[in-house]
Amino acid sequence: MSDRLFLFVTNREATELHWWQPEHSAQTASPAHGDWTAFADWQAKANLRRPVTLSVLLPDSVCSRLIVPIPGTRREKALQALPFALEDLVADDLSQLYPVLAERPLSPGRWPVLLVDADVRARVLDALKDQGLVPQHLVAMADTLPQPKAGAFSVWVDPVQEHISVLTGSHEGMALAPSPAHNAAEQLAEWLPRMAPAPKRVEFHVPLERPAHWPEGIEFTAQAAPDWAQWHQLWQAGLEQNRALSAITSAKAVNDQQWQRRWWQVAAAAGVVLVLLLVAQGIKTAQMNHQAQRLQTQITQNFHAALPQVTRMVNVRVQLQQALDQRAGAHEDAFMPALAAFGSAYQVAKPLDAQLAIKSIRFGEQQLTVELTAQKYAVLQQLLEHLKKNAPADVKQIDAGVDAGVAHMRIGIKAL
Repeated sequence: MSDRLFLFVTNREATELHWWQPEHSAQTASPAHGDWTAFADWQAKANLRRPVTLSVLLPDSVCSRLIVPIPGTRREKALQALPFALEDLVADDLSQLYPVLAERPLSPGRWPVLLVDADVRARVLDALKDQGLVPQHLVAMADTLPQPKAGAFSVWVDPVQEHISVLTGSHEGMALAPSPAHNAAEQLAEWLPRMAPAPKRVEFHVPLERPAHWPEGIEFTAQAAPDWAQWHQLWQAGLEQNRALSAITSAKAVNDQQWQRRWWQVAAAAGVVLVLLLVAQGIKTAQMNHQAQRLQTQITQNFHAALPQVTRMVNVRVQLQQALDQRAGAHEDAFMPALAAFGSAYQVAKPLDAQLAIKSIRFGEQQLTVELTAQKYAVLQQLLEHLKKNAPADVKQIDAGVDAGVAHMRIGIKAL
């Protein structure tokens, strides 16, 4: 298990540091401070368990915290639009700033953004690298302070350089440099009339008197400043609770992003496979439906060919049985033998020509008349010869021919 360590870079030049371990920060005495050399010497004496879990706080003088209006809720699109949105909001040279966009907006179209001086960020990271340290967080100190309630501003003065941090809302605010002539309340009294919308209340976390020129209609409250132990507790709690924007991607976050990308890749591949399976199933179903339609069409054609006098097909099996019963009752001795003889010959001829079909079947005057069509006239002729040779009936060709490439023949079958 590694040790936790906090480092507060207190000046713009990134040469003055303040550091502490959360486990040893209960004392109210002034904590460890110094330059990078002093920080390295302290580490050597502290015998820290590595890798150290390091969180770095940057002063407000090198950070800007603001809400940027970008339509939508998708971070990818917001990242693309961020440079153009910042041009209208930031007077500084954007090439000198390192922007950090929140993972999600506070509400649709309201994106928290942290801007860090790129040169200061690089110097801090290089100095940490020289000491074998990789920070987990690189955040603005103001982002770790308790966020003000709606309609209120909160004002803090850092305990080292006495820079003034004005928190105007979640992830937004401004920084004021210390002035020997005016304290934080007096400076803010000059700013408030120019701010819209103005707050209803301003809470100072430093013991100050209300200035004489304090704007009317804005409540003024002040309380004692935190001691060192309280500062440490505030910073540590805020880092965990406020979703402070970090100007560095930690190793854990990189690993999480890699796993997330892998899971997305797996999910995407599974989605493609599922879509292909559904498409294949749809094609198979469509093919089966097409085959069923073809079969139904063939059944309908054969039904009407067998029973031309029946105009409506309701139940094929029942209607055919009724027709057979009627035929058997009226002409039992002639119809059934003739039909059986034709059926036997038709089964023999069907494999020879897939286009062989029954166009109509009629029975009258003790004779079964069958009209056939086929692609090959020779198959019709073979069927006729088979009937003449094997059927116990008087078989004769009524007519035959080929029209438009389709062979046809009518055969009369009269049972003996």
